[in-house]
Amino acid sequence: MIILERAKSLLEDFSLCDHCLGRQFALLGHGLGNGQRGHAIRLLLVIEADRQLKEDEKAGKQALIALAKDGLSDIAKKTTTARGVEVKTEKKECDLCKGAFADLDRYAEMASKRMAAYEYESFVVGIHVPPEVEEHEDELRARYELKWGESIRNEFSREIGKRLQAATGKTVDLQHPQLLVMLDPFNDELYLEVSSIYLSGRYRKLTRVLPQSRWLCSSCQGHGCDSCKGTGRLYQESVEEFIGNPAMIVAEGVGFHLHAAGREDIDVRTLGTGRPFVLEVVQPKRRTLDLQELTKQINMLASEKVEITCLKPSSKEEVRRLKSEGQKEKTYRAIVEFGREVDGSQLEKLKEAFVGQPLNQLTPTRVMHRRALRTRKKYIYELETRRLQPDSAEFLIRCQGGLYVKEFISGDGGRTKPSVAEILGVPAQCIELDVLNVDIGEKK
Repeated sequence: MIILERAKSLLEDFSLCDHCLGRQFALLGHGLGNGQRGHAIRLLLVIEADRQLKEDEKAGKQALIALAKDGLSDIAKKTTTARGVEVKTEKKECDLCKGAFADLDRYAEMASKRMAAYEYESFVVGIHVPPEVEEHEDELRARYELKWGESIRNEFSREIGKRLQAATGKTVDLQHPQLLVMLDPFNDELYLEVSSIYLSGRYRKLTRVLPQSRWLCSSCQGHGCDSCKGTGRLYQESVEEFIGNPAMIVAEGVGFHLHAAGREDIDVRTLGTGRPFVLEVVQPKRRTLDLQELTKQINMLASEKVEITCLKPSSKEEVRRLKSEGQKEKTYRAIVEFGREVDGSQLEKLKEAFVGQPLNQLTPTRVMHRRALRTRKKYIYELETRRLQPDSAEFLIRCQGGLYVKEFISGDGGRTKPSVAEILGVPAQCIELDVLNVDIGEKK
């Protein structure tokens, strides 16, 4: 029988545990573990060697000795002893796994103890195998023409996964696991990767002196220096931290990131319905949060600076959607100051000049350090003006997402064309700007 012949040749040349022997024939037989396959094959080989011993003493002895010499088979050892065959055994490690499969229960216990510190419903096991181990097994299969095997990585993952399912009562999820158990059985190392939790909502920024994200000191990059008085920060507060810190504490995470639909300048308020965001809490120990209570806590701590609404569970896919689709449409209120007096009839002309007409914006001077240099075509959908003083007016602007409103007004030295300043023929500057609405195309 070809399987027994090749298995016999394997065991004559290599010391293999039952798992590593059986794995070479993993695609044969249903409902068996590789350890069972290996045990069954070795048992048949011992029976066959015992038969040979009765018919051809020399060949039988050689076969039994080959099966018993590495000390990896109790069946072979018991049979040689019973038949009076002397064999000098030397307990060896398996040539492929180096004895790692003997420690499956220990690895599972080690992992389950670490996993107990986290709230989770699903997990997956990842295995690190040194390249030389996989290469050795590939060479072995090629040499003995074995075409029914599976990878050692797959078997380790499956065997540890089965034990962890039994120990924890949790499920294996290959697509979206909440915990990744990463095991290196060849170096006896194990660590966990914990999937982030995501919370979506909208925030309103009520002050003109607050950045959206953490802003490190440009002089020391966060290390602390005289310029930042040792804080490492250019601004001591941010929207991101007002929302992220309370969530991180409640979830017992180690960090957080705010993913928002666009961003406003420090001196720009976000009012109205607020700006959509997804907060990512990194490596949380707790995943079930009281979002109503968390909302109250954030709004209390950020009182008169930041306010959030509509907090709910979200996902990494929603972050991707925010980043890829961005802001479909935005509404602004701008207070504009002119270089000289502008009358109402002049302001009326702006609607005709801009609404529905393409606007070309070369990357503004003020953001060139963080934005690619290119020309963006944008549109104004609605424009309402109200004269406040002879040289100032209020603008209500509904426009395409991504429009740089300040530059739409000033012209930015000709980098935005046309602009309010160009159409009126007078210098114009946005002195106050508020975001009133951000539309990201959400389903109603």
